[in-house]
Amino acid sequence: MALGYEEAVAAVTGAGSPLEVQPKTIDGVEYRTFVHAPQNLRQIFDGARTKEGTFMVYEDERWSFTQVAEEVDALGYALVHTYGIQKGDRVAVAMRNLPEWVVAFAAILSVGAVSVSFNAWWTEDEFDYAMEDSGAKVLIVDGERVDRATAPIARAGAEMLIVRCKPDTVVPPGAKLWNDVVIVGNPLPEVEIDGEDYATILYTSGTTGRPKGAVSTHRAIAQALMSFSASAAVQSARRGSSMLTGDFPPSFILIVPLFHVTGCIPVMMTC
Repeated sequence: MALGYEEAVAAVTGAGSPLEVQPKTIDGVEYRTFVHAPQNLRQIFDGARTKEGTFMVYEDERWSFTQVAEEVDALGYALVHTYGIQKGDRVAVAMRNLPEWVVAFAAILSVGAVSVSFNAWWTEDEFDYAMEDSGAKVLIVDGERVDRATAPIARAGAEMLIVRCKPDTVVPPGAKLWNDVVIVGNPLPEVEIDGEDYATILYTSGTTGRPKGAVSTHRAIAQALMSFSASAAVQSARRGSSMLTGDFPPSFILIVPLFHVTGCIPVMMTC
C-alpha cells in the first residue's frame, strides 16, 4: 500500500529500521543521524568484497567487485610501504574517469589518508597551486596529465604514480608506473579510522579566484550515503513498490567527472 510522505519517512527511519534515525551530539552540535551508518568509508569498501558480478564497465573492460578489492589492497599496501603514507597524509588523484580513479580513491581512504581530487582539466599553474595548498605527498596521474604535473610535483617535493602510461609519454626521473607498484596479492594494511577523521578534499571551480579545498570527514560522507538510500526507500514506500525490481541490477552511467562530488559520492559511492 502506498504511503503519504510523512508516513513513509516514519516507516523508513523509525526505530528498528536499518535506516533508523536518532539524535546525536557531535562536537557540541546535535544532529539527526543514521544509527546503523558505517563508521568510516573503509567499512563500505570492505562490504563490497563479498559481492559477486560486475562493479565497473569501462569501454570493453569489465571490473568485478573482487578485482577492484584486490587492486585496492595492492595500492593501499604500496601507498604505505613504498611511499610511506601515514594516516592523515594527503594523496592526490588527477586523471580522467578511469577504473583506477575508483581504486585509488578507495585505497587512499582505506589506509586512513586523505583523498585530494584534482580537476583533470587544470593547467600546470593550477597543479602547482593545489600541490602546495593540499600538501599532497603523492600524485596519481594518468598518461595524459604527466607533462603538466611533472614540474609541480618536483617543486612540491612529492612523488608521481602513473596510470595507463602512453607509449610516447616521457616518464620523469623517480616516477613509478602503476603496474610496477600495484602488486595484486599484497594485503591492505590495518589502520584505525574514526568517523571524524578527514576523508576527502574536493576543490571548488575557482571561477572568481583560486579554487578552495572543501574538506569532508568519513562520518559526513557515510551519513550522506545513508541519506541517499533513505530517500530512495521513502519514494518506494510512497509508491508501494520497490525501485530495485526488474530484470537487471540497478546501475549508473557516469556522465560527470569523478573529481566532482556528484560523480564521486552520489554515483560512484552509492554503487
